[in-house]
Amino acid sequence: MNKSKTFDYFNKVANTWLDDLEEKNEEDILINPFEGSWSISELYDHIIKVARTYQIPNFKKSVTTEVERKKRKNIKGLVIFNVGIKKINMKIKMENFPKPLVKDFTPIKQNKTELIKDFKQFINEVNSLKETLLKSKRKNKHYHLMFGDINTKDWFTLIAFHMAHHEKQKKKINEFLESR
Repeated sequence: MNKSKTFDYFNKVANTWLDDLEEKNEEDILINPFEGSWSISELYDHIIKVARTYQIPNFKKSVTTEVERKKRKNIKGLVIFNVGIKKINMKIKMENFPKPLVKDFTPIKQNKTELIKDFKQFINEVNSLKETLLKSKRKNKHYHLMFGDINTKDWFTLIAFHMAHHEKQKKKINEFLESR
């Protein structure tokens, strides 16, 4: 997928998520359907937090002299970013991440108005990265805990792939809400 298509893919996924959120009522987005599961509000907040605290800062870092290179891109990274498999059956537990990331990634509940405003702002923040994405080079890489050294385009792609990764979870929550 080229850089422009990567950008378009993010907007397609993000706008679908925004449409889904706008269709929900205030009460439904706050319901935790199963013990230990997140509400719609918490799921969206998690997507925003991971992007703001991890993906976007590392995307930006990948084009600076502050890059951290540790290991070549591993098989998971190759499958996701080079082959283009967007959805892989991978259970990721937040507890497995370093403690500061777990704190940064842990969601909170927001009311619908706040959440929609925050999600729209998130979309705008990601869209503001387009110029950096288009100007980046393949050699611009920065280390990712799960995938090894990934380039700027991969860091950007990860934002939309993270939503795709949580699509199944969102679907289960929606099915629960519809069955009530």
